Amino acid sequence: MKQHKLELEPSDYLSDDDDNEVVMREYQPLTNYYKRRHLFESRERCGVKKYLKELKVSAGGGGSGIGIIKPDALLPNEIINYVEDGDVGEAAELQWKAMVEDIKQQQQKQGEGLGKFKNWLVVGRIPNNFAVCLRFLMSELSEEPWKGKFIGGKHQPEWIQGDHDLKSKCEFLRKSDDFGLLKAIDLILELGVNANLNLKAEHMIKKVIVFRLLNPDDRIHWQWCSWDWCYEKLVREVEAIRSKYKEKGYGDDAVPHILFWDVCGNRRIPHSWICTQDPGFTRLSGFSDHLVKSFLDNGGEIGPHHLMEAAIADKEYQALAVVD
Repeated sequence: MKQHKLELEPSDYLSDDDDNEVVMREYQPLTNYYKRRHLFESRERCGVKKYLKELKVSAGGGGSGIGIIKPDALLPNEIINYVEDGDVGEAAELQWKAMVEDIKQQQQKQGEGLGKFKNWLVVGRIPNNFAVCLRFLMSELSEEPWKGKFIGGKHQPEWIQGDHDLKSKCEFLRKSDDFGLLKAIDLILELGVNANLNLKAEHMIKKVIVFRLLNPDDRIHWQWCSWDWCYEKLVREVEAIRSKYKEKGYGDDAVPHILFWDVCGNRRIPHSWICTQDPGFTRLSGFSDHLVKSFLDNGGEIGPHHLMEAAIADKEYQALAVVD
């Protein structure tokens, strides 16, 4: 196979001018690639809907779709994209249930990959449907008292018992406010030290995923602000969490690991692919279906090598050679 050398001109990099038009011009090579990806994604979505239509026909024939359902056929965010679709919404609900049951079986076997998810919580903004579906998936895979619960509500955060269909939960969550990480921690501790529960460290929430939506101006700020300042800000937040746990009588073994996941809200601007791992927290920036699959296949474990593999997983990159 013929190999091609990937070379970037100086104009391929982000300038320090924060004007959006300048940003778009400087990012034009990568932006063109992302526009092509949107076309491919549209074709892929057609394949997802075709599968769900076949599932709908099977379920309509009285077989409940059991014979055709492949639990791992779709990613969670692909399922949730169609849960409110008037044509295949019910089929999406069936696919979701099959996927969750398959993951639970992996958990019972204490297997690798998805079987590792247990007692995780997702909070923060809603930059995309993956942030929505991951909330529900983590809640359904958790043990009591976290099982089926996610944080929502208006004005004041509260635990929501999500014993409803996926469509209803999506509608409710989109009406909820974003209360931030520290208020979520307060709710975790409130439930954990409940007089009737008094949970031990091993039964507390293990990991909290915090989705953060970046608009283009935010993205430029994060690109160019002092890395030390960003790091110190997150360290202070994690230290505040440790203090809250200590006040309630818990040690560091009960403190959840925090994954800060930054997602750019403007699809026209390419993501910055960043992953740093520090004591108590991980910072991740970037998003693609390849990254979602890697995240799920590895039981939520994410590192720089996973990020690199996801970033170059598209077919367009396979003919490129890395040169030093």
